[in-house]
Amino acid sequence: MTVAALLGLALPATAAHADYTFYRTSPHVGACWNKVTAYGGVYQVTNNLLNGTSSTQTVRVEVHRPGVGLQSSQTYSAAAGVWKAGAVANVSIYYNDAYRVYLNGAKILDLAAVGFPYYMMNCQTVESPSVKIRQAISYGMAKLDSLYVGCAAGTYRMGTVAPTTLYHDGTTCGQSRVYKQPAGTTGYDCSGLIYKMFQHAGVYFPWSSSAAMKSGVPKLADKSQIRVGDLLVKNGHVAMYLGDGNGDGIPSVLEATPKWQNPDGSWTGVVISDARPYLNSSLYTAHRVSGT
Repeated sequence: MTVAALLGLALPATAAHADYTFYRTSPHVGACWNKVTAYGGVYQVTNNLLNGTSSTQTVRVEVHRPGVGLQSSQTYSAAAGVWKAGAVANVSIYYNDAYRVYLNGAKILDLAAVGFPYYMMNCQTVESPSVKIRQAISYGMAKLDSLYVGCAAGTYRMGTVAPTTLYHDGTTCGQSRVYKQPAGTTGYDCSGLIYKMFQHAGVYFPWSSSAAMKSGVPKLADKSQIRVGDLLVKNGHVAMYLGDGNGDGIPSVLEATPKWQNPDGSWTGVVISDARPYLNSSLYTAHRVSGT
């Protein structure tokens, strides 16, 4: 049964088949962002509260505009064991608007909409029937727009916060760049992100490199068998398959890769990308993690 059926709601088509980014768990509070206009424009935000606790929980969502104030708000409660979703639909969330979420009066998210890139459309993810996969994807989605720090970054390639500005020399492990990690930021490389996603979901996952994943994670007989949460791997890169959540005919992957360089010299890395190059390349094989 889909989330929409459980809720008795007619949710937007993309959200009905998508995982949400969860901002916190127990209870799960999150949202699914759907792009309405081009880069930096309008988003439709479907909010959710999945209450697995023993008491009633209340969420309030607000959108604020600098120099103007509150633009819109929504408050909704869920009794113990109840799932609820609501929508601040077609809200004009423009550059530097603030999206704020409160749980029982305490602020749990204050997110500046500094021109969300296209890959923040989290509803590109097909909903997996596996709780473990949903947990893993929720972790990865929460890391969207994190930096790429390369294969030489040690624990920093798995989301460790940089205490000072660091430079990770990827040329020592076969990459072509030195990656900057400003103080206070987190970053990943491809295998570091996947490793942390499964660790977050409580799945046994001892492989911390793409080569180890390719040889250690069970291989599918054919890519036609692939499903959400499976890995597409070659020696040197790995991405997680997300499916075609928004129904545009283009399946997606979640990956950490040096997508573009920022003005401070760092590289944005955790993104949602087109899955077709990986599905169509003989270099990549499909793998399914046991226990998911």
